Amino acid sequence: MLHAQVNKPKTVEYTLNIADTTVNYTGKRVKAIAVNGSIPAPTLYFTEGDTAVIHVHNEMNVSTSVHWHGILLPNLMDGVPYLTTPPIEPGKTFTFRFPLIQSGTYWYHSHTMLQEQSGLYGSIVIQPIKKRYQVDGELVLVLSDWTNEKPASVLTTLKRRDAANEYYALEKGYPQSLDKLLKHHAWGERLKAAYNRMPPMDISDVYYNRFFINGTTELDFSKYKPGQKIRLRVINGSASSYFYLQYAGGKIELIAADGVDVQPVFIDRLLMGVAETYDFIITVPTNGAYEFRSTAIDVTGHASVFIGQGNKIMAPDIPKPNVWKMSETIHNLTVNMPGRMNMGNMNMRLKKGGHMGNMPMDKQTMGSSKNEMVQQSNPMQKTSVEKKVNQNMDMPVMSAVKSDTTGKFIMFNYDMLKSFTPTNLPQGNPTREITLNLTGNMYRYVWSINNKTISQQDSIAVKKGENVRLILVNKTMMNHPMHLHGHYFRVLNKNGDYSPLKHTVDVPPMTTVVIEFAANQDKDWFFHCHILYHLASGMARYIHYEGSERDTALVNYPLKKILNEDKQWFFYGSLAAKSMMTEFTANYINMSNAIRTEANTNYNGQYEINLSYERYITNWFRPYIGVATVRQKYFNVFSGKEIFQQEFDLPVVGIRYTLPFFIESDLRINSAGRVRLQLESDEWLLPHVFFNWRINTDKEYHLDLQYLLSKYISLSGGYDSRYQWGGGLLVRF
Repeated sequence: MLHAQVNKPKTVEYTLNIADTTVNYTGKRVKAIAVNGSIPAPTLYFTEGDTAVIHVHNEMNVSTSVHWHGILLPNLMDGVPYLTTPPIEPGKTFTFRFPLIQSGTYWYHSHTMLQEQSGLYGSIVIQPIKKRYQVDGELVLVLSDWTNEKPASVLTTLKRRDAANEYYALEKGYPQSLDKLLKHHAWGERLKAAYNRMPPMDISDVYYNRFFINGTTELDFSKYKPGQKIRLRVINGSASSYFYLQYAGGKIELIAADGVDVQPVFIDRLLMGVAETYDFIITVPTNGAYEFRSTAIDVTGHASVFIGQGNKIMAPDIPKPNVWKMSETIHNLTVNMPGRMNMGNMNMRLKKGGHMGNMPMDKQTMGSSKNEMVQQSNPMQKTSVEKKVNQNMDMPVMSAVKSDTTGKFIMFNYDMLKSFTPTNLPQGNPTREITLNLTGNMYRYVWSINNKTISQQDSIAVKKGENVRLILVNKTMMNHPMHLHGHYFRVLNKNGDYSPLKHTVDVPPMTTVVIEFAANQDKDWFFHCHILYHLASGMARYIHYEGSERDTALVNYPLKKILNEDKQWFFYGSLAAKSMMTEFTANYINMSNAIRTEANTNYNGQYEINLSYERYITNWFRPYIGVATVRQKYFNVFSGKEIFQQEFDLPVVGIRYTLPFFIESDLRINSAGRVRLQLESDEWLLPHVFFNWRINTDKEYHLDLQYLLSKYISLSGGYDSRYQWGGGLLVRF
């Protein structure tokens, strides 16, 4: 008989080669990024106490990076380019080396622009020295979303202010058109929201062609025998999709969150935020292959794992959301909120008033900005919070919470997460409390914290030895998965001293979640929304330890390179060729600026061209300066003939302001002192039909109907007071 050997710490080495590739998931070949030839990247296996040595070689012609999500490691190894780690340049190799002082389910991904969406993500499994659960097998399940579009094109689409911006909703089957609003008795609610300049409810920003588990839509695990216990290590490695998890066999036993063991609880369904990880135990059924299903939050697709042998037993379908009723939709998205339990049709608040556990939420202090960095200290020094990650592994096995024998449907929420041991922060530390309002403008697709993007206010200052409490107030209509690098934090819930430890927390729409952590590191650590397109649009900060300096390895890599990513420029426009006129628009925009060109002409020599530069002062108000030239035909009463008259204005100055109902107003004065006010807007009439109108004080007006044939092509026709009736084709670019 063999005796079990005591695990000795060892060095575990991997080489990861990152390269461009092409894939065909939907009948269309598109560019992607693979690691060692695969998407997702290979699973990296370690044991607690090992030293990880990972050589990352960049075979692409652009720089890249790898962040080890949820791993406690030295600052230089964290993998955020320009902030903590040098970018990995084309043809170069960077070697990551760090001790593994924890165990659990984790993952890794690129932190360079939008590369994660293209396939640069993979899983990490760190086995504990002493196992709490004995199982017959383990499955690592990496959830992801896939689009055939280039990620940069996706972000441009989200930034557009034309009919193409609504095409994702149309593809999902959720058009917010007038007929649908009337059908769902939601017109009044939509009017109220539009008056407050709130765009239609999206739930999830992007239309995805596929949703995957381990790179495919369906996995077969019939190799496991009936009665065996299987541990599912589930990782949401998607770029922007939340997923509902549900099992055909009924309730599943949740045993770990974000790599840390929690007291087991049985649940029927869980809404999993982007970048979270959860571990479950299920028993292989005796009479069939039961589906473990991952369904996108907007219920536009799913991926499946079948466990067991025999006929397939399907998990229950998730009802499609009523996106036309905004209040109902937001209510259903708050299922993770501490203090709320959803059992079937019963919803109840476990906590009321302005408190979360024992933490008052009335004090609001702001983090400082543009902090100086002057000194370095030991990055691996830990206090009690991080030590709990390891201490939990040494606890004896406890009985799971009994399954609900009444048959009530149990929807997971954060109050169900309870640590095995107290997670209180050191009592002698001073406490710094900071309120962070999660803010944004869906109309312009700018995402922020306290109404400032990371390029406008970059850092949150803390001091080593403090307890830091972050009050996260979501003032938007979307879920935000907030991730803190290099630390674990407590999510304050009804379990008080036993509140769970996490590295990523979902903050549901219009709710408040309180987290706190011991400030026991140094240097700078990223804190951001893990929806990739929200991060790229500004919803981020970095935690700066006062008195610490950046690593000398970053001397040639300026911090502003990553802090200014939300300032990137986007180009889009349209060209319409109609029987009575041609129209052209071009927009070159970023977070704070816009250069716009508008031109139209008929086929008899009349035209108007406007070129302007505008600067956003607020989300809705922007002054501008520009030039304009107009050549119009007029009837001369003295000669009895039509003549052409051309005006050239330099400069034209004015202000633009978005009014309620998204009516764009433009008040300008030209070089001759003539004032003109113009109003215009778009109305979504039918799923494929948009109505555009424009009118000004020069007694000119323009009416146009567009029928979307595709994202970039529409039929267009209508009336212009200068050029009369006509129709044709409109192409967007």
